[in-house]
Amino acid sequence: MPIRAAPQAGFILLALMAGGPAAAQSAAWTAHPALQDRWNIQLGLYTPNVSTTARLNGAGGQVGTEVNFEDDLGYADRKDLPAVLASVRLGERWKLEAEYLSLRRDTTHALSRTISWGDNIYPFGTVVNSEFSSDIFRLSGGYSFVRDAQKEFGFVFGLHTTDFKMSIAASGIGKNTGDALAPLPTIGLFAAYALTLRWLLSGRVDVFSLSYESYDGSLTNATMGVDYRFFRNLGLGAGYRYINYDLAVAKSSFNGGVKYRFGGPLLYAVSSF
Repeated sequence: MPIRAAPQAGFILLALMAGGPAAAQSAAWTAHPALQDRWNIQLGLYTPNVSTTARLNGAGGQVGTEVNFEDDLGYADRKDLPAVLASVRLGERWKLEAEYLSLRRDTTHALSRTISWGDNIYPFGTVVNSEFSSDIFRLSGGYSFVRDAQKEFGFVFGLHTTDFKMSIAASGIGKNTGDALAPLPTIGLFAAYALTLRWLLSGRVDVFSLSYESYDGSLTNATMGVDYRFFRNLGLGAGYRYINYDLAVAKSSFNGGVKYRFGGPLLYAVSSF
């Protein structure tokens, strides 16, 4: 399914899910549904500016070049990504949340400088084929210190796992690939405030900074948004999201570093029940 088609299909699915209940319910509900309902599903289109820098070291202590995938390899600095988020409340205070975000990019580009990547040297002017992909999975548990008919505030802890894969190849030189699965524990805060029975402001921030075994680095993940409920079970929203990785990895499948930054608008459909 094309990336742009995925959120559109999701919006249609949410409309079908919410259409029946919404038609049967009065618009005069007494609190914002996001603060009451057990299940919440969000499908969106995220359009961030992307900055990607990576280094793949070679054997015998050979230090790789810091490669900027946008400047050195000709990648576009903006990309449309589908985003999926779901949560479920466990009683009055606890909730579980899961999220998936995926990025796939590749290009063919003539180098404007010499690059050392893995065990290979790619000289100035070499036409290289490169790939970069990342799958982000976030699973977290949250506890609400405050939760009533108008507002919610709490802390969250979880696992922010990213599967990176990147490669550079050229005819007559060869291909080198780095593949790293980075499970990063995070802590953070979340909040929501109902401006009216239909309008909701929400935000969340997660952070990580740790040096442990094969990993050394930091992570910041922040989101804020506002959404409007057309029906009790269905609404649309817009927001902004920022993700920043700075990670060094020392493993056989990937020995090097990744600096990876997203920032941009998010449009989404939301359903709760």
